[in-house]
Amino acid sequence: MPGAWVLVAHESGARLFEARGPGKGLQLVREVFHPEGRARNRDIDADRPGRAFPRGGSADNRSAMSREEGAHERVVSDFARELANLMREGRVGGRYQRLVLVAPPRLLGLLRSSLDPTTAQCVVGSLDKDLAFADASELAEHVGAVLAV
Repeated sequence: MPGAWVLVAHESGARLFEARGPGKGLQLVREVFHPEGRARNRDIDADRPGRAFPRGGSADNRSAMSREEGAHERVVSDFARELANLMREGRVGGRYQRLVLVAPPRLLGLLRSSLDPTTAQCVVGSLDKDLAFADASELAEHVGAVLAV
């Protein structure tokens, strides 16, 4: 019988653990590296926004044209969608029945909004914490509040 998956994510990567039941702890299933999550906007998009000049105005009234979503935010959003797809594949493949999400607040929101409705129903809990560098036993303590590990 499939157990539960615990996804521990941050902008530059994620670790996926399986919880097989009370007292069995967490076993690492997969690591996903995402070094692009460390990059700054200027490193991702070499092209800067253009300059706009108001009609009939002078060059002193110019302003930078902005984008709706910065390059870094776009990279992080894409990563959240990639992780959501990985969670969907695991669910469809019968690898888990319950899912716990652990990520910093902004990424956690992106993950939740990227999950398809059926996978979202598998989420039994979430922690809005950055536990990227916590070991499996420390993670088990945190996750124990929402899932028996």
